[in-house]
Amino acid sequence: MNHSVIRLGSTAAQLVSNTSLQYLASQPQHSSGLLSMQSNQSVLSEQGNLLLVLGMPLPAITTVPTSWQQACAELPQHEGVFAAIYWDSSAEKLVICTDILGLQPLYWKKNADHIVLSDKTTAFTGEANHAGWGAFIALGYPLGRDTLTQGVNRLDPAALLVIDGKNLNVEQRCYWSFDQQAPEADTESLFSALQASVDLTLAACSQQEHAILLSGGYDSRLIAFLLSERKLSLQATIVSHYDENLDADARFAKAIACHLAIPYCLKRPQQDFFSSPDYLEYLMASDAEIPSLYLFISQVGQFIDAPVVWEGLLPGKTLKASEPDFATFQRAHIKGFEHAIWRSAELVFGHEQARAMWQAFLARWHEEQACYPDTGKGTALFNLAHRARNRVGINPFKVYQQKAQVCMPGMSRDYLQAAMSIDHAKKQHHQLYQQIFRRYYPEALQFPIAHGSTVDRMQASSLSSYLFQFALSCHNRLNQHPRMLRWLGIKPAQGFSPSRFLAPEQLLQNAGTGLNPAFLAKLAQGESLPEPALRLLFYWQSWQMLRQKPVQQWVQS
Repeated sequence: MNHSVIRLGSTAAQLVSNTSLQYLASQPQHSSGLLSMQSNQSVLSEQGNLLLVLGMPLPAITTVPTSWQQACAELPQHEGVFAAIYWDSSAEKLVICTDILGLQPLYWKKNADHIVLSDKTTAFTGEANHAGWGAFIALGYPLGRDTLTQGVNRLDPAALLVIDGKNLNVEQRCYWSFDQQAPEADTESLFSALQASVDLTLAACSQQEHAILLSGGYDSRLIAFLLSERKLSLQATIVSHYDENLDADARFAKAIACHLAIPYCLKRPQQDFFSSPDYLEYLMASDAEIPSLYLFISQVGQFIDAPVVWEGLLPGKTLKASEPDFATFQRAHIKGFEHAIWRSAELVFGHEQARAMWQAFLARWHEEQACYPDTGKGTALFNLAHRARNRVGINPFKVYQQKAQVCMPGMSRDYLQAAMSIDHAKKQHHQLYQQIFRRYYPEALQFPIAHGSTVDRMQASSLSSYLFQFALSCHNRLNQHPRMLRWLGIKPAQGFSPSRFLAPEQLLQNAGTGLNPAFLAKLAQGESLPEPALRLLFYWQSWQMLRQKPVQQWVQS
């Protein structure tokens, strides 16, 4: 599993006191004065200077800068998803550069005499961060720089840091941001920038075998057409969503693959995935930083088996409309303290700690939303900076990156600026996506589209598409009446089986600290407790135990 730790300062030679990092001891350690780097990824060295590149910069970074000044000048010129860490041994300065959206995870903790950086939050120990946990419960992902651990922060997007190794003085600047006054881009310039981003990505990895995670939605469909147009040797991985809409998602994905002559492999998930070793691998790869039990996307990482995989996080977050204002966003996505989830939090953590989590989150929410205009464009920028970076982004750039090089169209300044300049109203109801398809790939609309739990027939006019739409309508209506299904002898579609990790005996074995004793007593006595409370306990345990020993050990202990 990919993992890197960088230590700077008077204690740089000491290993971080965290048993989950012990395997790093078998990896080569690169040391130079006040700094040490330990990684199972390649560390470049030239005349005592060190360079570690995480993720996929575009174009690739292949040479070590000769000085920290050169690193400051050259590293921010790259597009793509990456974090670069450079050490100038003679000047004893560390340069850190993050990508323009900060999608490549990189975290740090600054102490009085040393700084530790890592691409995984499990490298750090510490108390619970109430703002991070409040966001985890209320929203499903941390906000801003927050993580679940106090004092551990994610580095900012488009950040260039220069750290003096002798006194740990940090100088930081933002090297790029959206120009919110720029004129609105037209469809032609937007699509041209998207194509250029694909070509830039292919130039960095064109000689390898490529795979695409193909669904029946908008995002992967656009990527499939873009790559097919370039005559790329490509295979598709399609994951069945058999428990929803008669598996429309996989059906439409197969139709697209056949139309484009892309060979595909259909994967059917295990019903007991959330009791399996594969789910534990997901927990380790994702740092357990988001709620993941019964989350469909959590299972996809197990099916990645190609050296290069294309993923559709962008342009999906840039071509679709967000909420028209923050009040609407709050109603749609934030579980207020009156929500039942907070009663479960009070059960697990006690009223005082649950209230502290809510208040800390609320303060961070107001702080972060104040950075954006209260408009559709503002909520879209907020989503890009928070949800895309901290929730959805956690899958490709933490989980998938453990097995493959992750490619994603749209990760360039020109494309992002063009896409985010387009008026919010033009993106509503997927209008912008459909406009792009009509203009450049009209045959893509001949197949229905599945997005979320919704199915749109689009321009599909075959008899089979009408019959499927009719069957789907009947199926979904019948599913609202389980008694009628049983009377007709129809077995309802089964989703994931309950996770054995929520069994009381399992939870009690690894109870951990910071919990409400009355809740643990009820659990021990076999009282019936709300499942959301059991899930919160499981997430809390995962966060604590991943920082103490590998997760396979504690679920088997």
